[in-house]
Amino acid sequence: MHNVEEQLVFKRGLKIKNRVIMAPMTTKMSFFDGEITSDEIKYYTLRSGEVGGVITAAANVSENGKGWKGELGVYDDKFIPGLSRLSAAIKKNGTKAILQIFHAGRMTDSTIINGEMPVSASNISSERPNSETPRPLSSLEILDILDDFKQATIRAIKAGFDGVEIHGANTYLIQQFFSPHSNRREDEWGGSVEKRFKFINDLVEVVTDVVDDSEVDNFIVAIDSRLKNMKIRE
Repeated sequence: MHNVEEQLVFKRGLKIKNRVIMAPMTTKMSFFDGEITSDEIKYYTLRSGEVGGVITAAANVSENGKGWKGELGVYDDKFIPGLSRLSAAIKKNGTKAILQIFHAGRMTDSTIINGEMPVSASNISSERPNSETPRPLSSLEILDILDDFKQATIRAIKAGFDGVEIHGANTYLIQQFFSPHSNRREDEWGGSVEKRFKFINDLVEVVTDVVDDSEVDNFIVAIDSRLKNMKIRE
């Protein structure tokens, strides 16, 4: 059994001063447009310093991937200054800052995304009450979302974060592609387990390639996932 005070060293070289990590928790503190607020900065400042690392609440990588009001945005370069303030607030006293990146997919509604129809792997609504039927993404739109995750990772690096966590759980878009309930596609993105897995496999490759090709040292790529038998490139 490891002592929580023991330093944690990841394969890519990132060292965390202890084994206590603050898990991502939804705060709904951001402005309506996804910009960071002073209250949000204070929230993370109060909780950083003693722990080894902090994973932020989810930040949407696409404008139509917003899941709720008060959500942090990372889908545009305009967010980099605010994200830089956030990472700096977390990193006091050596705490590592990790930005959670995600796309809500069908787990949102048109009132959250400016009247647009939610999108997903297929036009199958979730089983929660009053859920809207999403629009199935085209193959080109899927590639655009993969690029959105890539650009979000680049912004996280520019903003001074020590890593990103890909949010692959809680029935958001990644899980929607893997689930046979929400993914009824018959193209390269759906059908067999292997094809339903393609979205997350390509997404991880896109994100890790960004890190490998960057000049940043010791940047970690993590995944929050409940997908069984998932293979991730290290």
